[in-house]
Amino acid sequence: MNASSSFDFAIGHFPVRVHWSFLLITVLIGLDMRNPILTLSWVLIVFVSILVHELGHALVAESYGMFPSIMLYSMGGLTIPGKSQALSHLQEILLSLAGPFAGFVLGGIVLFGSRFIPLQSGVLQVVLSQLLWVNIGWGVLNLIPLLPLDGGHVMRSLWQWAGHPYDERTPLIISIVVGILVVIAAIVFGQIFGALLAAWLTYSNFTSLRGGRPMMY
Repeated sequence: MNASSSFDFAIGHFPVRVHWSFLLITVLIGLDMRNPILTLSWVLIVFVSILVHELGHALVAESYGMFPSIMLYSMGGLTIPGKSQALSHLQEILLSLAGPFAGFVLGGIVLFGSRFIPLQSGVLQVVLSQLLWVNIGWGVLNLIPLLPLDGGHVMRSLWQWAGHPYDERTPLIISIVVGILVVIAAIVFGQIFGALLAAWLTYSNFTSLRGGRPMMY
């Protein structure tokens, strides 16, 4: 990734790289032509929330001696270990859960703080709903047992912990089945974007199962 396609900074000693695709897709998802302020608030909320999510992963990874860095790109983020480290299944599960639960903490703080802030303004009400949706709503969806979501990694760790330490195929099969069910549910409830995203992840798992080159996440 060349410097012109991203900008870099650091939070404490965690290097952070933000690719232009992250900002572009975030803008497209939250674009409100009638109110640019809501578009800007959406971009800032997603940026901060995804960063908090990845910092949750990074803090746990650091406690395991992995010296992580963070990258935000496409529709999400990635915590990259700077050092390979053999983890127990419990450590893998805690590492996977750290991101969503960091978001839950932030969402809880926002929800608690909203009790003391007057929300007569329609813009403030929308901003509050955006904060809660990104941190709590997305966090819950991220726990679906579908790779490469965090819930998928938890599912794979639990399966391998249960006596199948070298089985990578079954978690992929479970992800495909879950992904198909999510696509159907999303269509039924009229969530076309969710259906497309689930279909993309399902196809990626199917490609990996067949031994082909998986999609980049």
